[in-house]
Amino acid sequence: MKFRTLLPMMLLLSAIASGCGANPFIAPMPTATATSTSTPLPPTPTATPVPECAVGDAPDFSGYESWTKVNPKPIKGHEVFVDIYVNDLAEETYLSASGETFPVCATIVKPHLESAESENITAITVMVKMPVGYDPDHNDWWWGMYDREGKTAEMSGQVQVCIACHLPAASEDYVFSQKVLEESQK
Repeated sequence: MKFRTLLPMMLLLSAIASGCGANPFIAPMPTATATSTSTPLPPTPTATPVPECAVGDAPDFSGYESWTKVNPKPIKGHEVFVDIYVNDLAEETYLSASGETFPVCATIVKPHLESAESENITAITVMVKMPVGYDPDHNDWWWGMYDREGKTAEMSGQVQVCIACHLPAASEDYVFSQKVLEESQK
């Protein structure tokens, strides 16, 4: 028998023999004994976590009032005065005004106010960055306009009026953060 066929056969026989008891070709491995002080290893992640936002799900922007408010006073926007709140995922990109692409599930909430002096909300608009492929022509943003309580959507999804309004900011991932931050400092 040639050496090329003999070696694989010996390895196969060795593997079979190891399952049936001591193997004369392989030195025994030391065995670990369990002790009461050993701690189990943490599980190893096997996949990228699924984002909290998904196509088809209504976004959860409840409690947005506790998010980062990017403007110290109401600013003119959407033909009314608005405050702008961003969740943790949107905060760094928005405040840097870098024009970089927002991460998936970044959420921007804009309560519409009766006036610059009023805290009375008349409607709420929302932008959520969806997973890649949701609307690639418009950087995968989901848009929504809700009633004053934020419960009933008047428009949602790939809303053309929202897209048209934000189109001038397409090179900044459809977000006017630079303009908002400049306006906030006046």
